Amino acid sequence: MFGTAQLPKPHIILIDGKSGAGKTHLAVRLAAALDATLVHLDDGYHGWRGLAAGRDAMFETFMMPIALGQQGRFRAWDWKHDVAGDFVDVQPSNIVVVEGCGVSTPSSRELASTVLWVECDEPIRSERLAVRDRGEFTSLYNAWDAQVDEHIASNDPISTATVIVHT
Repeated sequence: MFGTAQLPKPHIILIDGKSGAGKTHLAVRLAAALDATLVHLDDGYHGWRGLAAGRDAMFETFMMPIALGQQGRFRAWDWKHDVAGDFVDVQPSNIVVVEGCGVSTPSSRELASTVLWVECDEPIRSERLAVRDRGEFTSLYNAWDAQVDEHIASNDPISTATVIVHT
């Protein structure tokens, strides 16, 4: 029988945690060490109030196909203009690291091989955010953190994590 060869299912690593906990730093280092494809949920959230909508859209169009060894695709978010941006294609690979607030849900965990929860002490997290964003988004963090807290309450990403990393 002839047909298109399908890649084996990849090892998917999810990295979840609150903003400023150190997810991106860990994901970049891990992806480099593993020669993995890295996708940031920040690229697909639907703005400051769109954590769940962006995450869920990325799950449908990017994570599910990638888990099957197929090309995934998601719509990037243009943060400057607060509108949907261009499409981003993600090619299948052996290892895929996906990081972002809210990435660990019951559905995404079914596709993942490893799930990490990254946490740090609140004063350190607050300091990291202030340094990273130079105070530009401070007024928006409460609404964002409320969405993350809702994600934690609804999806239990901490006790279901394979590994908890304290930064």
